Amino acid sequence: MLQATAVQISKIMYRNITGTTKSKEAMKFACRDMFPCRSIVLTNIDLQKKDGTAETYCNSATGFGFGTINPSADCLTSDDKYYSSPSEKDHPSVSEKGITQLEESKEDLLVHTEL
Repeated sequence: MLQATAVQISKIMYRNITGTTKSKEAMKFACRDMFPCRSIVLTNIDLQKKDGTAETYCNSATGFGFGTINPSADCLTSDDKYYSSPSEKDHPSVSEKGITQLEESKEDLLVHTEL
């Protein structure tokens, strides 16, 4: 019998990432229920899809974003697995809670600049 292995991811920051995607899911945080991803921080992300709307997928992942986040990653803070990005004016991506969390944990964050 094969035994599944997993690594638990936490305190990862993605920042200043721009580009285009062919995939419907521009960002995908597919973590296991037994080993959730925690404290994912997104800042200044702009990923566009040429044909249609890009989405973010989350499973067992928590975190927050500030600055420009496109597509929106509200699924990191909700039970929604998919989230389509609304317009910036209808849903601002900066939250006071997120900024407070960042300030409280900024010394503990690992900055990861490659995907």
